[in-house]
This record gives sequence, C-alpha cells and structure tokens, in this order.
Amino acid sequence: MFMDYEMKKAIAELRRPEDIMCFLDGFIRYGCIDVDGVEHVNSLGGKDFRVKFRTLGLEDSLQYRIGACIEQANITKYLLNQMDVKSRTFCTRGYNDAHPAPDDLYLIHCYVLARFGDKVLNIEHSDSEKRGIYVYYSAEEAIRETHRIFSNKFILNGAVSTTLDEYEDFIPGGLSFHEVNQYISRVTLQSLKRTGTS
Repeated sequence: MFMDYEMKKAIAELRRPEDIMCFLDGFIRYGCIDVDGVEHVNSLGGKDFRVKFRTLGLEDSLQYRIGACIEQANITKYLLNQMDVKSRTFCTRGYNDAHPAPDDLYLIHCYVLARFGDKVLNIEHSDSEKRGIYVYYSAEEAIRETHRIFSNKFILNGAVSTTLDEYEDFIPGGLSFHEVNQYISRVTLQSLKRTGTS
C-alpha cells in the first residue's frame, strides 16, 4: 500500500482515539475524485454528483488524501485494525419521494463504532457539522444514538424515512452513488432500523 514516510509514522504512533482524529485532520480532506478525474474538496461534485461521483478504494483514498464518509469510514476502520481495536461499520441511508428505492436513495452516511475499554466510540470526521469523538456506554446506545443523529439530519434535509445497516467489508473503489447503495444492500449484515415520517 502506497504511503509516504509521514503517514506511515503517524499510523505507527496511533494509541488513542484522539490520535485517529489527529491523523484524519492532518492527512484526509473531505471530498472525492469524480469519474473524470476531477478532485472536489469539501464537495461531492455539485448537482452532477449522482452521475459523476465514484468511490476511492482504501489505498487510493490514502494516496490522494481525500474521501467522503464512505472512504473515511474505510480509513477509520483500517486505522483501528492497525491498533487491534474491534470496530463495526454502519450506514444510515435516507429516502424521499424522488429516491424511494434501496438502490436509489437520497442521502447516505457511513461511520465506524469502536470499542475502547468499557466504552464504544464514534470517531466522526467526515461530517464537519458533527465532527468529534462521541462516547457511549454500550454498543446498543452507540448504534441507536449515532443513527438518530444522522437520521434526524437527513429528515431535516428532505428525507421521509431512513434505514440503518451494518456491513463488514471495506467499500471498494470505482462505485457510483447508485452502486454504493446496491453494494450496501447486498453485503449488509442486517437491516437494523427504519425510522422517519412515512
């Protein structure tokens, strides 16, 4: 896997949840590289993102130092693996009347929950409004509250319902927004919850 000396050194020095947040702050920008190879920082590419967005695989997101929630969940999971910290990866997905189907949804947010000692943490970096380390006392509370945070945000932004899914694998590179949702539907461990106004 391609990484420069500084990145390798930072990974070797990871010890605490705060170290992961510092790594993400120092090395990873929010954004994407679209199907045309255009880099979008602090954006997913504007009004054409449903057509032009493509995921980056773990290695590419580390090499180019960029990623949306999908890639940042991959990176966070990778960093936790390097620390031998157990983690679980989740996706809150939002639907509205224009995007009602499981493979054609309106909004998506992927995140990782990790066990540190007797607590479960969400190290949230990709959503600038919610950025921080959230501490919970059980996996059930962490799952419920993290989903609630993003479900409420999605509903405020026009979703009429949301689902929560858990998946184990790293999401691969080269997937469109539509294909990401097909992939999550296919590999999900379980559909955990559906909430919303519908």
